Amino acid sequence: DGLGYKEVTANTVSEHYVIEEDLKAFLSETTFNQGNYRKLLRKYGNDDKALFGELIPFLLDRIKSSANMALFFNSNKNFTFQGLTFTLYAPSGSELKGDKDFKENIFSVVQELPYKYKHGGKILFSFRPDMTFFLNGFYLGYSELKSNWNNQTAGKNGRHKVMKDYLSATQEYLVIADKNDISQTIRKEFLHIFEKAIHITA
Repeated sequence: DGLGYKEVTANTVSEHYVIEEDLKAFLSETTFNQGNYRKLLRKYGNDDKALFGELIPFLLDRIKSSANMALFFNSNKNFTFQGLTFTLYAPSGSELKGDKDFKENIFSVVQELPYKYKHGGKILFSFRPDMTFFLNGFYLGYSELKSNWNNQTAGKNGRHKVMKDYLSATQEYLVIADKNDISQTIRKEFLHIFEKAIHITA
């Protein structure tokens, strides 16, 4: 509660690692987005499924072209879609409003959210981070938790777990890509959970 995160269940997360309910709430209920959201919804005949069916891929394309999620949110604090401007992330410490807008951001956490990569109809890689974090509906990063009761530390065991999982995924990627992923499409899809993430060990 002190960090302002709400816990959500794994079944609310799409295969593209988006919590559509959070994104919808952030766009439709925040004071700075409400008006333009209503205008946008009217353009889609008040069909929010059709709206998000185009908006989410639009934002996912921007994520693919960003080096990581921190840079994505920083460069897309505001975005324009269908001629209307929206805030995707409200920073803290505004000179005029302080943290008022920041408090409207939606931070969510999912415990042990399974990540699976399928290729050719088969699951070729999977792992289950301890906690996965989302900001306004979009994947932000994940955390590996270790227990000092078992003489584990975040610095040693936590980082080692992150690196070990990334190494395993990279080795599997190299087998799948087999020098044919010139456009990096498979890499961006497969390894985004590692390469786009803000990693936290505790």
